[in-house]
Amino acid sequence: MKNYFLLTTTLCLYSLTLVTHYFLTFLENGRAFLGVTMVIPLVSVVLVQKIFAKMSILPTFSISKPTWPWLLASIFIPFSLGIILHFYFYVTHHDSFLIKTPFQLIFLSVIGLTISTGSAFLEEIVWRGNYHVSLRQRFSFGSTAFIIGVLWSFWHLPIALIYKLYILPGVGIPSYLVLLFVLSLVLSIVREYGQSIIPVAIFHGMMNVFYLSEGQHMTVSIEKQELIKCLMLTVVFFLLCHRFVTIPKNKNI
Repeated sequence: MKNYFLLTTTLCLYSLTLVTHYFLTFLENGRAFLGVTMVIPLVSVVLVQKIFAKMSILPTFSISKPTWPWLLASIFIPFSLGIILHFYFYVTHHDSFLIKTPFQLIFLSVIGLTISTGSAFLEEIVWRGNYHVSLRQRFSFGSTAFIIGVLWSFWHLPIALIYKLYILPGVGIPSYLVLLFVLSLVLSIVREYGQSIIPVAIFHGMMNVFYLSEGQHMTVSIEKQELIKCLMLTVVFFLLCHRFVTIPKNKNI
């Protein structure tokens, strides 16, 4: 079991996710309960690695003190991306997207730094915590980020298939998966250099509120929203790669 714990954990994670989405389809507003799926990775790790394989998992969660630069960056980057995105839609489609008043901006910031970050934390201690630590013991940073990116983006596939009302699924679904894949790569960079899961959780939580949300009363299609989001985030990814291009071989994980 210990030799294949990561593969077994992934199979357990995907299976529990599919079962959860299956039961959510029977609810009148199943999408409102999607937050439940964020704890499935943690449940899977505890079941497979802690209970069955008898492995120590707490050290792999990477719950350590973050550095101030990465802590601030995890707030500033998603917030800035959200403002730029909102401004673009306002100029091109005369939509206010998420923000209409200064109070809403403050309210969303508080939600992003509390509830959204808290739920993202439960998810990230597995993906960019447990999985990152386990894979980095065998692979380079690039390979680790790629593997987690593929697994994490396809883990969200049921959301695209069941809950997102795409007019053109052939455009919307690939755009959504690529967007999440690029986001995963960015989160892996934050994890590798921030040396803690805390800035990753904040980054993820703030992105959920300011950037990944579909907004309200939008006239632009979901497909176009996600294409634009994917393009903007890809630019950020390449900028981060340009700045943090070399991973020292002896860097602690």
